Amino acid sequence: MKITFILPAIGKKPGEKYLKSWLMEPLTIAVLNSMVPADYEREFFDDRIENINYDTETDIVMITVETYTAKRAYFIAGEFRKRGKKVVLGGYHVTLCPNEAMQYADAVMVGNADRILSDVLSDIENGELKPRYDGGACIAYRMPDRSIYEDKRKKYLPVSLVETGRGCYHNCEFCSIAGYYHSHYIHREVADIIAEIKTCKHKLFFFVDDSIFSNKVFAKELFEELRKIKIIWTTQITLDIARDEEMLRLMKKSGCEMVLIGFESIKSDNLKQMNKGWTERLGERDELIERIHKAGISIYASFVFGFDQDNEDTFKETLAFCKRHRFFVIAFNHLLIFPNTKTYESFKAENRLISEQWWLQSGYTFGTITFTPKQLTPEQLRDLCKKYKKEFFRFGSIFRRGWTMLRRARGLRINFAYWFINILFHFEVDKRSGIPIGENLEESKK
Repeated sequence: MKITFILPAIGKKPGEKYLKSWLMEPLTIAVLNSMVPADYEREFFDDRIENINYDTETDIVMITVETYTAKRAYFIAGEFRKRGKKVVLGGYHVTLCPNEAMQYADAVMVGNADRILSDVLSDIENGELKPRYDGGACIAYRMPDRSIYEDKRKKYLPVSLVETGRGCYHNCEFCSIAGYYHSHYIHREVADIIAEIKTCKHKLFFFVDDSIFSNKVFAKELFEELRKIKIIWTTQITLDIARDEEMLRLMKKSGCEMVLIGFESIKSDNLKQMNKGWTERLGERDELIERIHKAGISIYASFVFGFDQDNEDTFKETLAFCKRHRFFVIAFNHLLIFPNTKTYESFKAENRLISEQWWLQSGYTFGTITFTPKQLTPEQLRDLCKKYKKEFFRFGSIFRRGWTMLRRARGLRINFAYWFINILFHFEVDKRSGIPIGENLEESKK
């Protein structure tokens, strides 16, 4: 038997290369590859950097689907099915919209694939493929098999992705992860994580975990082991970890140089609207940020605009907040209405959705607003996100924050990463705007 894995692209403008900052290692493919029996022949097409051979001789085509790549994934699935190939779809979007995905595939995997992939493969071998397989929320693999994309590594950013856990115990209403895992968190065994880290080519790591401190006992055990192998790493956290200064010190000693924090908004009413009002109970936000910085850890600060209290003053205040703290890097994103989240249902009930299936909408481009904000037009929200992001990534801002970085983090690699990422983002702000989502990408990729 032969299996073909496909990672669909989000999209790119005609004549331009795929955005460099989007070219991370496809960890999902390596995890799936590790679950395939040894006697299977296998291949992988990364739609972001190469053309897909639709005429390849294969028995099974497996495509992982995110909401941004759903339209492209369905097109790819259709091309293979025209040629009589069995197509299986899985991923976050399939779990959020299984009935939609079933229209484009021979079978779908809902939830995590860890405990059901073997059943899918067995049923295909026996000619008994079912239309739907439910894997639930789990994490049951040991070592990803990255050999599947070894020949493509030079195309990816020099960062090793390692999964440490899945889910989050918070229940933010706009977040697809909250719905996916029902505010539940599960983690891998520390020994398995350390063993995987030792096999990775790059020594700058991003730990793929939506909230690594959801289980502090696990987190502390992991950090203690990381101290022994001397790597540089970053991950996503919530601001409440700054309450535990001992944990911050341990993070730093274990190699943590930067954390991504979803602040989402500096407006209290917005935080309540997204069911993130718990952040107001953390005490003084500025003090907690300074604790993280004093520990020698930089912050990638992420914000979401488009909630009911947002207007241009919100952007100005947020930009001033970011400049005052001299964050390593920031993200100013518009609210994305993921299907089957509480925010989606709320906006739909209020008749504020411009497109109920924006991910399949013809002509949809990256940055297009698909709902009606309360205090801004959709076009104003789009333009303000771009305007204030550009302001943060002006060269003057990069240099001022760069001097702060030299004092805050003296390591050579993290300072190099600072300049690389900020200059990359400086040039990508304009490039991101207007990228066609899910359009035909069959022209030659470089």
